Amino acid sequence: MCPAKDDTNTSDGTPREQSNDAPSPLVTMEFSDETLPTYDPDADATPSEDAQLFSAYDPNSPAAKLWDEALFADGTPRPRYAFAMEKFAEIGLQELDERNARAEDLEREEGITFRVTGENEPQVFPMDFIPRIINAETWTFLSEGLEQRARALNAFLDDVYGPKKIVEAGVVDEFDLQRAPGYEDSGFLQPTGSVRAQVCGMDLVCTDEGRWYVLEDNLRVPSGITFSHSMRKISRELFGEVMEGYDMHDPEEAFPMIRETMRASVPQNAKNPQDPQLAVVSIGDTDSAWFEHQRIAEMIGAPVCTPDQLAVIDGYLHYRDAEGQERPLDVVYIRITKEQLFEATGFNGEKLGPGLEQALNGHRVLFANAFGNGVGDDKAIYAYVPQMIRFYLDEEPLLDQVPTCLCHKPGEVDAVLSRLGEVVVKPVDGYGGNGITIGPECSDEVLAQRAEELKDNPEGYIAQDVVRLSTLPTYGEDTTGNKVIHPRHVDLRAFVHVRPAQSEQEASDQPVNAHRLTAHTVPAGLTRTAAAGSLIVNTSRGGGGKDTWILQNPVEWGENIPSAGALVDEDEEGPVVMQ
Repeated sequence: MCPAKDDTNTSDGTPREQSNDAPSPLVTMEFSDETLPTYDPDADATPSEDAQLFSAYDPNSPAAKLWDEALFADGTPRPRYAFAMEKFAEIGLQELDERNARAEDLEREEGITFRVTGENEPQVFPMDFIPRIINAETWTFLSEGLEQRARALNAFLDDVYGPKKIVEAGVVDEFDLQRAPGYEDSGFLQPTGSVRAQVCGMDLVCTDEGRWYVLEDNLRVPSGITFSHSMRKISRELFGEVMEGYDMHDPEEAFPMIRETMRASVPQNAKNPQDPQLAVVSIGDTDSAWFEHQRIAEMIGAPVCTPDQLAVIDGYLHYRDAEGQERPLDVVYIRITKEQLFEATGFNGEKLGPGLEQALNGHRVLFANAFGNGVGDDKAIYAYVPQMIRFYLDEEPLLDQVPTCLCHKPGEVDAVLSRLGEVVVKPVDGYGGNGITIGPECSDEVLAQRAEELKDNPEGYIAQDVVRLSTLPTYGEDTTGNKVIHPRHVDLRAFVHVRPAQSEQEASDQPVNAHRLTAHTVPAGLTRTAAAGSLIVNTSRGGGGKDTWILQNPVEWGENIPSAGALVDEDEEGPVVMQ
């Protein structure tokens, strides 16, 4: 049953530290006379606007009740953000606004766009110039937990499209597996014993207690790594003086990792086992992620091809380029649906499906990521991931996830209905924030409709307590139209690569042993921002992104870093870890 949330205690049962109600001054960056921008005396703008830059962080405002990763409630920067905020203050509001506009131009030139469902024209992915900064110690902790999770999920995918040992053991309910929309016949195309989710995308949130949770797993076609790469290029061009104070990873490190992960998955009967030939397969420029498909292919030295450039010849998948040259492919990074690929006609005039099925079954080509992986994205299956880790790895989960109620379980739907105005309800097959109701934000009419849906189809929904996402300073208009830096909720998409511990050429048709998989977290992430006032982090709903600075080395900032889900309570001298 979904537990009622007790705000008087932290999640480990210790009393929550009460805030000091004594008023404190708004402490922002002080702008010296030398750094104030020049103003047109005939304009309405005045130098006092710079002092308003952080006004949304007034300690008496609602924002002060949120966990902000960069600033204390009074606007004072946390230690690792002090240098960056000082530099932004030196730049000044007017110049920041000009550079922000330039960033949008650069995004358009770079092709950093996405297409909202139902819209014809692609939109620029909104980038906020204030970065997210993650300490090396925090990243190490997150990486270990994400890698553990990715290995377990890969073992699960291989198992449920094979012997289903986890179902036989009673760990995962057969009902939840069979009703998962992502559990598809196409998943049986990939032979048992191979890695199925070479590139995993995990969405994380940091709560108002400074604690990290995995919110979702994305094992089909997790996108966003090229946005991370492009935002870094823009940051470097426009805010180099801010970056100079930090030693951070470069998102470009992701692309050699993608190439190595693809090569590590070469099937045992590949045409080119010593030098696997790679390709990215896409539907083309009508795909909302076409920019990403092109960039990945370019950066890993592989072609991006459409189905009409493919054909199965003598049992091997071949690619024909624009010059008419043909070559066999061994590993293809699939950024397309099974229907779009299998129903297409290849360059030899034959439908691709039958030949591809034979090539897959014969271990002559491998798809990364495999079709059928959507079962691992399922919101109900998400509830079982901690048990998967215990079952396949015999380990305790290193990262927390949000406690989840399966509404079809006995008594659960009644418990959810009794707290409908307090909880989040999600369709099990939803994505991108679609179909979600956040109880405290919903009208009575919306809640009544959701109640009827739950009664009619409880197996179609899960419920979770509201997670108060952390915030980061974000530049934009406040409710009065003034340009300010104010808090917006954020999440983090991290990317984990999974490879066989030994070559797939040596693999048998036995199920994957999770202990034989290696996982590698990409030292780059995509921080996404919600629209002002929203808890749903989704670009199509007015959100955007931030450059994510993952620091390479521990630094002497006097910060203690949360580990193993520890809670952080910060006072004037910096954070204290409460175990």
